[in-house]
Amino acid sequence: MTEDAWEDLVDRFTDGEVTRGHMFGCQGLRTGRRFFTIRWEGQLVLKLPPTRLARLVEDGAGTPFEPMEGRRMNGWVVLGPSADPAPLVEEARAYVAAQ
Repeated sequence: MTEDAWEDLVDRFTDGEVTRGHMFGCQGLRTGRRFFTIRWEGQLVLKLPPTRLARLVEDGAGTPFEPMEGRRMNGWVVLGPSADPAPLVEEARAYVAAQ
């Protein structure tokens, strides 16, 4: 994900409930104090329910988030370039806000 595409998502989703912050040394969006998306090494990473995450991986639209080899972060997926990010970012926001 390019810096411009990331900034477009930030502009679209930040409001009184969603703010920008840092997680793992990278930019992210959070609702309250909980992050639902980050831009990690130029890729968009989302926190989604297990069934949704598994479906994205099965469809080839994402891969499990493994910030260090062999250290998978449960509930997080790296979005592939073919997926439309905005609806998935909204889905991640709603999921984290409901927790």
